[in-house]
Amino acid sequence: MDSISEKLFGKLKNACDKCSSDTISLSGGLDSTILAYYLQKQKPNAISIIAKDFEANDLVYCQMASQEFDLPLTIYNVETEQILEAVEETIKILKNFNDIEIRNNIVMYLAIKWAKDNQSDGIITGDGADELFAGYNFLLDKSKQELEGEIQRIYSIMHFPTQKIGKYLGLKVESPFLDEDVVDFALSIPGNLKVDTRDGKKYGKWILR
Repeated sequence: MDSISEKLFGKLKNACDKCSSDTISLSGGLDSTILAYYLQKQKPNAISIIAKDFEANDLVYCQMASQEFDLPLTIYNVETEQILEAVEETIKILKNFNDIEIRNNIVMYLAIKWAKDNQSDGIITGDGADELFAGYNFLLDKSKQELEGEIQRIYSIMHFPTQKIGKYLGLKVESPFLDEDVVDFALSIPGNLKVDTRDGKKYGKWILR
């Protein structure tokens, strides 16, 4: 696993080195934190979207990541009214009423719009990690063969509305996990390196941890 991890992270580093955007969407989760690590020399501005009326556990983690990697961090506290406006705009942009897809992309709409409004030249996102490295809960109980087949199926149909949102708002969106070399290598990684069990608990995206 060590040699595979080294190759994977080498490809991720190369993908991050190619990024020219001056902003990163930093949620405090695994995916964006990994990207923040590889982007720390480039010092992008980090933006984290936090809903004022809801408790956000990720707030602590994005603050820790920004401090660890010395990235300037903006916490954008959004009101419920702004979230509702974002829902309307996201539906209009995506031309889609699928509640799951809309809900999953509201935060990215707000992050991209913030970046655009603050004269950023582009934004970096963690798109692709869940799809390529088994980040979804429904994948955790599958056999190695089933998991690999399901990831191939997901890869064949995956799409990322952030690109559409960025195009609509006039801002470049870069996603290192979707770099061609990263994708090709990710698809070759055995399923047992993407899902593993520790202390009785199953984890997806194991090779990224």
